[in-house]
Amino acid sequence: MEADVLSRQPALVPLDDIGLLRFQGPDVIGFLQGYLTSDAAELGGEPRFTAICNIRGRAVCTGYAWLDGQTVSLALHRSLCPVVQEFLRPYLAFSRTRLSDASEESLVVGVLKDARQVIAGVPKPIRRLDDTRQLAVLPGNAPVATYAEQDPGQRASWDLAGIERREVWLTADTTGEFLPQMIGLDEIGAVSFSKGCYLGQEVVARAQHLGEVKRRLAALDWSGDPPSPGTRVEASGRRVGTVVGVAGLAEEGSALAVLRAGQSGPFTAPQSSAAFVLRD
Repeated sequence: MEADVLSRQPALVPLDDIGLLRFQGPDVIGFLQGYLTSDAAELGGEPRFTAICNIRGRAVCTGYAWLDGQTVSLALHRSLCPVVQEFLRPYLAFSRTRLSDASEESLVVGVLKDARQVIAGVPKPIRRLDDTRQLAVLPGNAPVATYAEQDPGQRASWDLAGIERREVWLTADTTGEFLPQMIGLDEIGAVSFSKGCYLGQEVVARAQHLGEVKRRLAALDWSGDPPSPGTRVEASGRRVGTVVGVAGLAEEGSALAVLRAGQSGPFTAPQSSAAFVLRD
């Protein structure tokens, strides 16, 4: 995919597929310390990529979390908002922490480069993710056109930047399948191996120390039919992996996939013209 995020003009990108959960209460940090893979005690106003695992150490969701007062916001794929709420419901019963879905009242917008001149007047913080991307959470009832244009090229640039950072946003089609190491969370600082116990921590730590992870994240270039998260990746007719992230336009782009160790491609997808090769 020929897209250079750094060369694009400042722009706002509606992230309609990203939802927002809010954890509130006096015990919010203590509660999340027992569930986030990253160190909840280090949360501040700048978002940190993280995950929540089940007892088997498989990631239920991934996304960005940040702290405002006694509220932690978690931006994650919208399809997983009800999944995470139901997953955490039994544990919340023992905590002075409330969990609510703020997706309908909020609009999550990606900011490419420095877009202060096009976001002037928006009364919400713009939160830095990296050198090229920021997040803004705007009122959900505001017309999208007031803040951003539905430009497929800009959305492709946003998604490509995430792929280059090796960020995997799990969806309803990929939840509960992968250890954090399989989707590279340990490589981008989204897993703490020193903070102490959290749900699934024993499995995650054992896999890390024993080197038993036999599937790893890989960056691919694709052509043909656009793949989607959950798409099977095959080599010589055998399944060797799963697509977990996609960026691109029309008939080509880039992707992230969890592949079995030792696979070098080329790869295909069943019942599709999609073809994949490892990125240089």
